[in-house]
Amino acid sequence: MRRAARKRTTRQLEQVFNALQSDHTHPFAHEIYQRVHKKLPRISLATVYRNLHSLVDEGKISTLRLDAQGARFDPETSQHDHFVCERCGRVVDLFLREARPVDLSSLAKQGYVVTTHTVTVHGMCQVCAARRRTSRSQRPTARRRPKNGPRPGKKDGVK
Repeated sequence: MRRAARKRTTRQLEQVFNALQSDHTHPFAHEIYQRVHKKLPRISLATVYRNLHSLVDEGKISTLRLDAQGARFDPETSQHDHFVCERCGRVVDLFLREARPVDLSSLAKQGYVVTTHTVTVHGMCQVCAARRRTSRSQRPTARRRPKNGPRPGKKDGVK
């Protein structure tokens, strides 16, 4: 009988996991590398990637692919969705309470086997929306020139 291969916990793996564990910003691998590199200056980006993939394979973290920028990593492994701000790029975990009925029966008819699905909502986060409201309310009101009055930049009586 063959024994299951036991994964060795290394300092690098531990530091990569710790760097991500308390971070719910869904960082990219290079951002995780920068954090870990401060504690382990000899670690390479390739080692960080290898350890991230090991953590994903073990189910300790998940990979999130939202756009062409590359994979982000998420310490939240429970079933959840995401909100992506189109202005600042912030990604927020969504735990929607109500069941969201999605009709995937047409996929089954075409031969697909769906095991899970997620929803990604795009829009403006609370911070960006508040900044937008503030900047709009602080804009000066446009002054209109009176009809038949002088045009701005023109001397009176000169056309």
